Amino acid sequence: MELTITWPELLIAIILATVVYLLETLFLSRRHRRKPLQNMDTDLKNEIHSLRVEVHALQHRVDELEAKAGPATPLEVAATPSTYDYAVQYARQGMIAPEIAARCGISQDEATLIVAVHRKNRAV
Repeated sequence: MELTITWPELLIAIILATVVYLLETLFLSRRHRRKPLQNMDTDLKNEIHSLRVEVHALQHRVDELEAKAGPATPLEVAATPSTYDYAVQYARQGMIAPEIAARCGISQDEATLIVAVHRKNRAV
């Protein structure tokens, strides 16, 4: 009795062997990937814990500094006119936006807005 294998049978055998090999490789690679993920999970939990400890320490430090400094007082606003105060004055005098922008060193859009809001003969 002779054993003969045809080309199609050989091809099917090779394909089946390749599929088995690929499945085994896939299974083993997934098994090995789980360990780094578990390590990463532990590392992240440790990092979160250390950050919580640090935040708690910082909050404690802020509370100490607030107790030392006493109640906060509001800042006084300086009475000197700003660039925008001058721009509003120019707009009320009837100056156009490009000229206000050039004189005050503000953008054309800012000057246009100031003129639209503050010009004298504004239509209501």
